[in-house]
Amino acid sequence: MEKLLWIVSLKARVLPGSPLAMDGSEFMYGECVGFASSLEDMEQQLQEDMDDAKLEVIERFFISPVTEAKWIADSEYKNSILDLIEEVKITRSFTSGIFRSSQYLGMNI
Repeated sequence: MEKLLWIVSLKARVLPGSPLAMDGSEFMYGECVGFASSLEDMEQQLQEDMDDAKLEVIERFFISPVTEAKWIADSEYKNSILDLIEEVKITRSFTSGIFRSSQYLGMNI
C-alpha cells in the first residue's frame, strides 16, 4: 500500500520526565508529520512518538494526509509547518515539532 504524508495537530499533556517540560506548563500544542499507509498507521506512529517524548495526547485538532490539510494555509505557524513537512519528505522519518506550551501561548492552564 502506498504511504501518504500525514499531519497531526494536537494538544498533549506533559508527563513527568518529559524533555518538553520547559516552563512548567501542563499542556503543549504541536504538529507531527510522517508517512503512513493509513489513519491507523499514523495513529500508531503518533502514539509511539508521544510515549518516547513522555506526552499524552489529549486532543487531536486535525489528522489527515497533508494534501487535505487546508487549515495549514491559515495557521500562524504556516512557515514552520511547511518546513517540518519538507524535513520529513527528505528524512522519511516521523517527526514531531513546533511545540508551543500553554504558558507561551498565554493560557494559564
